[in-house]
Amino acid sequence: MQEKAVIYCRLSKEDGDKVEKDNSSESIQNQKLLLIEHAIKNGWQIHEIYTDDDYSGLDRDRPAFNKMLEDAEQGKFNIILCKNQSRFSRDIEVVEQYLHNQFIAWNIRFIGIVDNVDTGVKGGKKARQINSLVNEWYSEDLSANVTAALNAMKQNGLYVGHLCIYGYKRDPNNKHKLIIDREAAEVVREIFDLYLKGYGIAAIANILTKKRYKTPTEHKRAQGKNYYNPAEKKAIHGEKNDISIWSTSTIRKILRERIYLGHMVQGREKKVSYKSKKMIKVPEKDWIVVKNTHERIINVQTFDKVQSRLGVKSSNIDLDKEKAPKTHLFAGKVICLECKSTMQKRYGRNKVQYLKCGLALKTKNDKCSLHTIRMDTLTAAVKDALCQIVKEFIKDDAQEVALMSIVNRKNSLRLELTKEQHSLTEVYKKQQEASDTLANVYVDKVKGVLSEVEFKVIKERLGIDMEHIKERVSKTQEAIKQLENKIKNEEKNPFKIRDYIEHVEMSYAAVTDFIDYIEIGDKYSLSQTINIHWIF
Repeated sequence: MQEKAVIYCRLSKEDGDKVEKDNSSESIQNQKLLLIEHAIKNGWQIHEIYTDDDYSGLDRDRPAFNKMLEDAEQGKFNIILCKNQSRFSRDIEVVEQYLHNQFIAWNIRFIGIVDNVDTGVKGGKKARQINSLVNEWYSEDLSANVTAALNAMKQNGLYVGHLCIYGYKRDPNNKHKLIIDREAAEVVREIFDLYLKGYGIAAIANILTKKRYKTPTEHKRAQGKNYYNPAEKKAIHGEKNDISIWSTSTIRKILRERIYLGHMVQGREKKVSYKSKKMIKVPEKDWIVVKNTHERIINVQTFDKVQSRLGVKSSNIDLDKEKAPKTHLFAGKVICLECKSTMQKRYGRNKVQYLKCGLALKTKNDKCSLHTIRMDTLTAAVKDALCQIVKEFIKDDAQEVALMSIVNRKNSLRLELTKEQHSLTEVYKKQQEASDTLANVYVDKVKGVLSEVEFKVIKERLGIDMEHIKERVSKTQEAIKQLENKIKNEEKNPFKIRDYIEHVEMSYAAVTDFIDYIEIGDKYSLSQTINIHWIF
């Protein structure tokens, strides 16, 4: 009876020699030809050819590999042909489980042509086990080298992620650099803008869904990316019309994302081990953050305001009344003068809104006396106080001149910051070029292209160059930090009041810009105390 053999071929990214992403590589074809020829030479019937392209030898979830094992258990063939043992697996546990256990029980003979592995020949078990150990060492060393190389790139501010974060795309001239994706960036800005206007996270998600904006998942697919999001939610409207739903987790993640400030943030997760696909979160203090590597979408002031407000619990917004958010103007800003607890919104008769001490509410006035104020009363008091500040600010020409001086100084600082950021990008580029050159010099030395003397001279020169570059990086980063601090200090100046001179109107933006917190005294005192603590 003619014996039935199957052929198993595998190629992974680390093996290289790829032709196209979606096609079998030449190496796969070479493996097939080699193994087919061997089967024909031995008179074996080829039952099937199994191929896994772009899969690691440590991966146990290879589709063709697992199908082959299922067929083996069902007794559909009795010989497995591979180019070598490592094509079957680089995992010592998998080799031990199948070659030395299951295949014996299933009456399967395993043959690796190039490394002369044959379970049908007695006395070869120790050699196979040594092969497995060497293959596993290779995988471990390769993983360590790849991780070290990627970390070095991350430290230099180069993007090494598989897919870009929503709002950015890869620079066509440099795949490790991010540039703004205009369509997505506009949505990101709208999300930040809505949040600062007082809309809650759930309300923003509903607004974006209602406007039929593509979710980050849909946006990636529209760009031709083969991306699957397991958390994706869809709402089906009719048989043929479906739209993706923006989730609150997506909105919250966007509002927290520091990459939108122009800083590269990587290394937030890592593998449990080189043999596992499981990822674990890395503490924020250990993230790899490199500042000013790409164009920012959100400015620092806006981002800081959003981070400050994210700690404030907000109500959702009725989408039929989007211009009248339920979250009140002073959310998170009003505290009790006596106990310092946050005052909470309540409704009285005729739906009149008022704020009441949170501790008094919680303890039914036992732990704190009655501190309450009507919302309209507080709004009027704050507006009057703000109007008075505006009048004082512009009462003479000298103040107006000072105002313009602040604006001009800030614009000058921003221009200087942009130049320094561009300079840092250029220095990083030179640093990468020097690193690549040094690597090529080592290769040329090994190949014998360079003599020992030539190698030492070039290496010494490159070492000096890299030290100079390192110093430039440090100095430029320090200059950028100082400029950012200067700009931040300028932003504390009250120049923003100029925006409200023509028409003072109470809004969530005005409260966020000007008010740190407000203290409310006892309602039944002779004159209720309202202490407004301004940011400026």
